[in-house]
Amino acid sequence: TFDNTSLVTQMVDALSDDFDYVLYICGLIVFLFLTFSFGRLELSIISFIPLTIGWIWILGLMGIFDMKFNIVNIILATFIFGQGDDYTIFVTEGMMYEYTYKKKMLASYKNSVWLSATIMFIGIGSLIIAQHPAMRSLGEVTIVGMFSVVLMAYLFPPLLYRWLTQKNGKDRLMPITLKNLGITIISFIGFLIGSIYLTLAGFVSLTLLGKTEKHKLWYHKRLCGIFRFLVKIIPNIDFELQNTANETFEKPGIIIANHQSHLDLMYLLLLNPKIICLTNHWVWRCPFYGWIIRYADFYPVEDGIEDNVDQLREAIAKGYSILVFPEGTRSENCDILRFHKGAFYLAQQLHVDIIPTMIHGIGHFFPKTEFLLRKGKATVKIFNRITTPDDETFCPGKECRETAKLVRQFYEQEYAKLAQEVENADYYKDLVLHNYIYKSRQIEQHARKVLKDKNLVAKIAELPDEGTYTIENCGQGEFALLAALVKKNLHIIATDSDENNIAIARNCTSVPKNLTYEIS
Repeated sequence: TFDNTSLVTQMVDALSDDFDYVLYICGLIVFLFLTFSFGRLELSIISFIPLTIGWIWILGLMGIFDMKFNIVNIILATFIFGQGDDYTIFVTEGMMYEYTYKKKMLASYKNSVWLSATIMFIGIGSLIIAQHPAMRSLGEVTIVGMFSVVLMAYLFPPLLYRWLTQKNGKDRLMPITLKNLGITIISFIGFLIGSIYLTLAGFVSLTLLGKTEKHKLWYHKRLCGIFRFLVKIIPNIDFELQNTANETFEKPGIIIANHQSHLDLMYLLLLNPKIICLTNHWVWRCPFYGWIIRYADFYPVEDGIEDNVDQLREAIAKGYSILVFPEGTRSENCDILRFHKGAFYLAQQLHVDIIPTMIHGIGHFFPKTEFLLRKGKATVKIFNRITTPDDETFCPGKECRETAKLVRQFYEQEYAKLAQEVENADYYKDLVLHNYIYKSRQIEQHARKVLKDKNLVAKIAELPDEGTYTIENCGQGEFALLAALVKKNLHIIATDSDENNIAIARNCTSVPKNLTYEIS
C-alpha cells in the first residue's frame, strides 16, 4: 500500500503547504514587530519590502536553476528569511543614524551585513560542492538566498528612506509620511474630478451652446463653486477670509496678490465669479487644466501686457476684475518678492482701482519646492482699494515703478503683521514634529510629549519679541525650535550638556537663522 517514495512525497507536499502558511504568519509577526520597534508604519514598510522582494527573487532563481525544496533546505530558507530581516533592519537603522546625526555610518552598517553574509557563504554555501544531493541543496539555497537578501537590503532601504527624507540630495522641508501622501492623493483626485467636470461643462456651455456672455458667466460661477467646494474638502487644511475692506467686487478692478504656491489661484478665484487671471504660457498650454484656463478667458501675458490692454478693457467693461501676481513667480520661502510694474500700468491704462489681496500660509502647506500637501491654514486678506493715480500714499505721480515699490513695502509690512497674528505655536507644532520623525521611536515620542504641552502658546508668547534669549537644558530642541519659528526677530541661544541632544537639534531641517544650539 505504501512505498518510501510516495511517503516522502506526501511529507514534502504537506510540509510545503505548512511552510507557506507558517511563512505568512511569520511575515505578519515580523511586520508587526518592525512597526512596534521603529514606531512608524513607513519604516516598517521600508524594512519589509526587501524581505518580500527578496523572497520572490529566491523562488525565481530556484526555478531558473531547477532547485527544489526539500525537508532540510525549507528550514534553512526560514533561517535566511530571518537573516534578511536582520539585514534590512540594520541598514535602515544606519540610514536613520545618518539622518539624525549627519555622520556617515551607513558604510559601516553595510560592512557588518557583508561580513555576516560572507560567513554564511563560507560556512554553508561551501556545501555546494558536496556529493550528497541534500547537502548540496543546502549550499545552493544558501547562495541564492543570501545573494537575494543582501542585494535587497543594500538596495531598497536606502532608496526608499532617501525618497521619504530627501529631494535632489538635500533634506526635505518636511519628510513624506503616509498621512500627507494620502491627503495629497485624495485632494488631487478631487481636483482631477473637478477639472474633468469644468472641462466638460465648458465644452457643452461654451463650445456646443455658443460663447455668449450668459454662458460665460454661468461657467465662471461653476468655476468659483468648484473651488469653494474643494477648499472645504481638503483634509487638515483650514481656510480664513479676512475681508476688512468689505470688498464685494461689484466694481471691477485690478486684483493684485503675492504668489506662494500652485494653489493660490484656487483660493483667489473663489472670492467672486467675475474674476479673470493673467497667466504664463505654460499654464495656458497645460494639458491638465489648459482647457479650463481658455474657457475662463484667462490671458497669457508672459511677454508683456501691452498687447492685451484692449482685450482686458473689454473684460473690465463687462464687470470682470483682473487678477495679477506682481511678483511674476512663486516665492520659495513665502517672502514678498520684487513687484513688477505691469499690474499698476494696467490699472492706469484701464482707469480702474487696485484691489490689494494678501495670501498667507498656502506656501507653507504646499510650497514651491514640494508637490505634497501638509497640515496648515490658508488666510486671504483683502485691503482697501488703491485709486490710481489719485492715491497720494501709493501713487505720488504717474510713475508705475515707484507705485510698485511703495505697494511692495506695504505688502511687506502687512504680511509681517499677518504672520505675527497667525503664526503662533499651534501653527508650527506639526512642522516641528516632522523634524523629529524617522530618527528613532524614542526621539519622536519625546518630541510628541514636549509638543503636547497645552501651555506652549502662552510660554512662547511671554518671550521677548526682539533681542537675545537663552534657553538652558533644551534637550532635543523642540521648544527652542518652536519658539524661534514664532519669534522671528528674537535670537535664541539653546544649550544642553548632552552632545547627542545638541546634534539632534542642530540637524533639524527647519532650524531658522535666529536659533543657535550650543553645548553647555
